[in-house]
Amino acid sequence: MKKTVFILLVSSCALNGCHPTTPVNQPENSVKNVTVIDTSQMQVSRQAADTTIKDGPLVTRYENGVIKEKSYYLAGRRQGECQSFYPSGKMWSDDYFTNGLRDGATTTYYDNGQKRYEGTFIKGKPSGKWNYYDNSGKLTRIVNYGKKAGSPAI
Repeated sequence: MKKTVFILLVSSCALNGCHPTTPVNQPENSVKNVTVIDTSQMQVSRQAADTTIKDGPLVTRYENGVIKEKSYYLAGRRQGECQSFYPSGKMWSDDYFTNGLRDGATTTYYDNGQKRYEGTFIKGKPSGKWNYYDNSGKLTRIVNYGKKAGSPAI
């Protein structure tokens, strides 16, 4: 049961990009939707009637002006480092992407600055050793994903 819940949690995170809309441990109504987007260095080109391709850096902000996400797009997909932040400005997550898929080291933090978990993605699937911590920074669980990415080792 725990493995199933964990796999669903990791899958959900992978499908939601850098982070979900509402931070964990914060009431849903305390976070405002993104309303300010800094597109000063981003180029948007139309390829087909309803398709836009984003290229370049993208910075989104909360209504209070604090950066929510900093990422880079290539052909409309995240590429390279993507950082997400809480409304307080503290780091939420630091991920790496290749062609829109998480690919490389990932670290996610509690709003108090302590690590929540850290691990590695390969082509969008968790791989290798992942460490999970409680909100005081104490290591609570280690999960090792076997050679086949996305499958927990038994």
